[in-house]
Amino acid sequence: MYQYNDYELLYLISENDDWALDIMFQKYIPLIKARIRSFKIKYWNYDDFFQEGLIMLHRAIQTFNPESRKTFNKYFDLILQRKFIQILKKESYHFYNVDLVGIGEMLMETPTIPQAIIDYQEIIARCHFSKFEARVLSYLTQGEKISNIATALNVSVKQVYDANDRIRRKIRASNN
Repeated sequence: MYQYNDYELLYLISENDDWALDIMFQKYIPLIKARIRSFKIKYWNYDDFFQEGLIMLHRAIQTFNPESRKTFNKYFDLILQRKFIQILKKESYHFYNVDLVGIGEMLMETPTIPQAIIDYQEIIARCHFSKFEARVLSYLTQGEKISNIATALNVSVKQVYDANDRIRRKIRASNN
C-alpha cells in the first residue's frame, strides 16, 4: 500500500514534505487503534487516547534518530505505550485515591439555622438505604477509610466509593 519505507518518509518529512507526513500518519493510525484496544480503553475515553496517540506519533517523528539501532515502528510503539501507561496511572491515582468526605462529617455540618435541632436518625430513616449502603454507612460513621471498608465487606474500592456517593445524594435529597 505504501511505496516508501519509514526512513524515506522521515527524510521527506525533514525536508518539510506535508504529503510524506500525511502518509506517515495514515500508516500508523492502525497501530494507535490497536494499542487502544490492547489497553482496553473505555469507549468514552477512546477519542482522548486516539488524540494522544497522534501527538505521540508527531513527537516520535520529531525525535527519532535514524542512526539508532531501533526501527521507527518499535520506537513509536514504545513511546505510545509509555504514554498510555502514564495516562492510566494518573487516572487510576485520581479516581481511587479521592479524598472522600466521611458521612459523619457531612451529618455534623452546621445547620443553616443554628438554633434548629436536626434529628439525624430521622433523616437516615427517610433515605431508604439498601442493605449494602447501610453497612457502608455504619463503617463511614465510625471513621473507617474506603479501602478498609472494601476489605471488610470483600468488595472493590469502586463499589464502596459508589455507595458513598449514593448515600450522600440520598441525604442531600432528604434535606431538601
